[in-house]
Amino acid sequence: MKKSIILFIMIGLLGISLPLSASKRKATSAKKVNKKPSLSKRMFNSEGPIHIISNRLDADNKKRVITFSGHVVAKRSNLTLTCNKLTVLYVAKGGEISKITAKGRVVIKQPPRLATCETAIFFQKSNKVVLMGSPVLSEGKNRVSGDKVTFFLDSDKTIIEGGKKGRVSTTIVPKSQAVPFKAKP
Repeated sequence: MKKSIILFIMIGLLGISLPLSASKRKATSAKKVNKKPSLSKRMFNSEGPIHIISNRLDADNKKRVITFSGHVVAKRSNLTLTCNKLTVLYVAKGGEISKITAKGRVVIKQPPRLATCETAIFFQKSNKVVLMGSPVLSEGKNRVSGDKVTFFLDSDKTIIEGGKKGRVSTTIVPKSQAVPFKAKP
């Protein structure tokens, strides 16, 4: 019984970084053919099975919690998440995932994008991801940092807050400056 619940949760983890269902994705891609995807869709757009390795896996079926700890690496397509501890909470009825929390030196890589923070939380019901603990997002030489980053995956909205520790810091390198200008003779 325990093995089947763990297997069911592992299969449920396949939804971690795929915010839109296949039907919504097809409808969205048909509407936005020439439009560059938003930051949240670019950062969390990954398909296929997920593979998680860690030093330890603890499953508490009474509390409905699965915890991966010790050098956790979760890979899915070209998206890689590393952290010290990954906790998955699921509901009793149906075993659906309600919340996933990554803690301790969290790094989310999807080349050329990179996000680092101390805590990342995925809320299934509201379909949002929150990065806390000195989050930094970068893509090439472009970089933004703050106290808290919230990705609303359904509405393509991202909020970066400065908080008590400081303000939001953004560095944008225009394409014209990314490659040195060469004048014609």
